[in-house]
Amino acid sequence: MRAWLKIAAIGVTLLFNIKVWAETITMPSTLTANTSSFVLLSDSGTTPSISGFTATDLLATITASAGTLVVTTTTGLERASGYCDYTSDNSSEPTNCKLEASDHEEIGFIGTQAEINAAIATLSFKGDGTTGSPTVTLSITPAGSLYNSANGHYYKVVNHGSNITWSAAKTAAEASTLNGLSGYLASITSYQENTFIDDKAGVNAWLGGTDAAQEGCWKWSGGPDDGKIFTVGNDADNTTSGGCTVDSGYTVYEKPFGDGEFGWNSNEPNDAGGEDRLHIKTDGSWNDFANGNTNVSFYVIEYGGMPGETATTTGLTTLTIKSVEASESTYNAFDDKQLKGIVEAHNESIKNSLTQSTNSILRRMEQYRRFENNQSFKIQDLKFVFNDRSSDGNIEKRLIEHYSKEIIGKTKIKDYTASYLANLMSNNSDAEYDNWVWWASGSINKGSLNFRSDQLGRQTDSTGFVIGADIDYDNNSLLGFAFRNDDITTSVSTDGTKSTSRGQNLMMYHTLKINNQNYFDSFFGIGRTDQHTDRVVDIDNDINVVGLNEARHVFGAFKYNFSNDLKIFNLSNYSQFNFGYSEIDGYTEKGSSNSKMSFDDRDLLSSSATIGMKINRSFDLNNSDLLPHLKLDYNEDLTEDSVLKGNLVSVPSNQYSTTISKHFSSSIRFEAGFDWIFDNGWNVTSIFNRLEKDGFGHENALIFSAYREF
Repeated sequence: MRAWLKIAAIGVTLLFNIKVWAETITMPSTLTANTSSFVLLSDSGTTPSISGFTATDLLATITASAGTLVVTTTTGLERASGYCDYTSDNSSEPTNCKLEASDHEEIGFIGTQAEINAAIATLSFKGDGTTGSPTVTLSITPAGSLYNSANGHYYKVVNHGSNITWSAAKTAAEASTLNGLSGYLASITSYQENTFIDDKAGVNAWLGGTDAAQEGCWKWSGGPDDGKIFTVGNDADNTTSGGCTVDSGYTVYEKPFGDGEFGWNSNEPNDAGGEDRLHIKTDGSWNDFANGNTNVSFYVIEYGGMPGETATTTGLTTLTIKSVEASESTYNAFDDKQLKGIVEAHNESIKNSLTQSTNSILRRMEQYRRFENNQSFKIQDLKFVFNDRSSDGNIEKRLIEHYSKEIIGKTKIKDYTASYLANLMSNNSDAEYDNWVWWASGSINKGSLNFRSDQLGRQTDSTGFVIGADIDYDNNSLLGFAFRNDDITTSVSTDGTKSTSRGQNLMMYHTLKINNQNYFDSFFGIGRTDQHTDRVVDIDNDINVVGLNEARHVFGAFKYNFSNDLKIFNLSNYSQFNFGYSEIDGYTEKGSSNSKMSFDDRDLLSSSATIGMKINRSFDLNNSDLLPHLKLDYNEDLTEDSVLKGNLVSVPSNQYSTTISKHFSSSIRFEAGFDWIFDNGWNVTSIFNRLEKDGFGHENALIFSAYREF
């Protein structure tokens, strides 16, 4: 084991075949761990198990292409030939399967379903330190059969008890079935298959090859390879002889073998005494024997590959390992698209919260200019709603102080700031400050980010409610304060990964009328966001990890408006600059899976520039005024890239990082809406807008408010 191996990520994919019986294997689909020492597969949050098997004796085989496998429980199990260094089936306990020092790439044992479940619940894997992508396969078959994960076929090594002719062995093999699969004398077509049979048999045994029909033209007889030629002219070096040609993909060799070569023993086949049947020797090489040779009492039956038959009768489990520091490894935790989607959703939800808060305030200031006053309902008129003590003349102060303390206290700013805001609104002695008024607005947003090859698609749903109070202090300018609460849910793909954010923002705003055509809007806000994450780490087995973090913000905007009254409508051109700074706390995920991550603190600096135009029109109706508008603007996102660092909770020494970039640099927003002012004091506002994000998705928003002036 190389000392520099620190960690490996194990991903397990369970593939099921459609069957008429209910035999299933449950295995983790992902596992992240340090495999420089043994790690339990159950650390993934899913414990390996089998169900639906009714046979008394089952053979469980677990094979790794590299690394070492062990189970720590073998109670009640029996030894299986060819596994854990055992050469024959035996009722004794297979304790060799627990030996870590034996470096078994393959283990197997016989037992009942309950006994096998107890064993594979303790199944552990250790990497070899160099292989970048080894695989592990688990199979459950009836005892007496062998499963080859490389081709999905099953095998039986049959001991006849005394010598048996090749013809009799062929007849017996073709009369045999295994779970509906037809048997035939084994035909070996690869180095892996030859090694597999030699390891499991280790005896002289008949195979399905013969040249009885034409001397020197060796063909496989029976099975899916029936009639395929693999040797001509009794010489493995020949490819064509006597009108007989080796079929493509069926080439075999003669000792001494090179890497990956298999086939005949030295100087074989030699047809000594009319030898025209194939058998495998104890060393894995081949020899030709006469049909009635008395030295062969074993034969190998193969199942699978026949037309219309499915070879895998239980399930196939593939375990892929990526070693972080191995020369072959390119592992990065953030390559996981579910994880990358979650951390990108964090950024987007913060930006959405700040943007929607900004838009709600700027929209209020636009409304002020359309109405030419800040009509709404006064603070004093809400006493009966919030407090049944009408003698309490400071309700407005207590309301503002409550909401401002809620947000200011959590953003770590002195409490006296909240009291100052309340005093500013309620205790000013000048008469001109007595007309503070309340306003409120709600919004529903729904958007999506398109699926791409490097990311999963995302769906965003949000709701927001803002309540504010402002004053027209000199008939030209508006000063106000507002509190906004929003909930944003982002679903990453459709697998269950999602981020839920709750934002609370406190804002102060001001609009200044320079003259009849020029206005300047500005506002400043502070806020916080709580973010809850639910990340799927094993889709097949519904295993999730969860997280919770907090972010704090300062943000604001400046907007210049140029208004021009034309014959029947008003045209406004505007330019706007938004800015924001967020401190995002680090957090650690929780859950049963060792795919949990721990993330560092980070900062997010966001900004954008917008230019646009707005058209207003006013209609005088019976008992009301209708003020429709259309708006079109172009936004350039100037947000800087944000770097996030994190590590697996189980291995804090290995840190990974990812750069979170904006997915779109520009967007176009179209908005249509109206204000409907009734003579009885009611005012109804409804707005719909659509944001197109430079080809990467869109967002629809519906804003509605209704209030009555008392």
